[in-house]
Amino acid sequence: MDIVINRIFFLFGVLLFGAVSMGQEPPRKGVQRLIKFPEYDIATGRIKSLLTGDKAIPQQNGQILVTVARLETYVYDGAVRNVDLIIEAPRCLFNFKTRVASSTGPMTVFRADGGAAISGRGFVWEQRSSMLVISNAVRTVMENGFIPKQKNEKDE
Repeated sequence: MDIVINRIFFLFGVLLFGAVSMGQEPPRKGVQRLIKFPEYDIATGRIKSLLTGDKAIPQQNGQILVTVARLETYVYDGAVRNVDLIIEAPRCLFNFKTRVASSTGPMTVFRADGGAAISGRGFVWEQRSSMLVISNAVRTVMENGFIPKQKNEKDE
């Protein structure tokens, strides 16, 4: 019986994830928990970025308030997907139609390998074009910069 229930929940999750990832509107009422909003590369079908959060709360203006927001961007090494950049904010607004996340509050962006970090207040992330604008109180700390480290003969 437990296996059947688990399969039903799995199937429901796959259907819900598929509906969200295909650009359909999220449910308009009620708080959604542990949300995921992916953005795919149309040419390759690979995931480019993923916005996750603890809660998604629909707003009257059609946007979604995401709490404990985390956005990851990805780079690929052949078929292997690797996390590249991570953007974190206590909360942000997400426009499901334009795929834009924004906030006037604090945020941090850092490379997954620890090579660089930027913090500030206020940002706009355009998920489709992978463009980030940080507007206020920007502080940058770099070890290797924001360009992924390239392999060379000395690294091997």
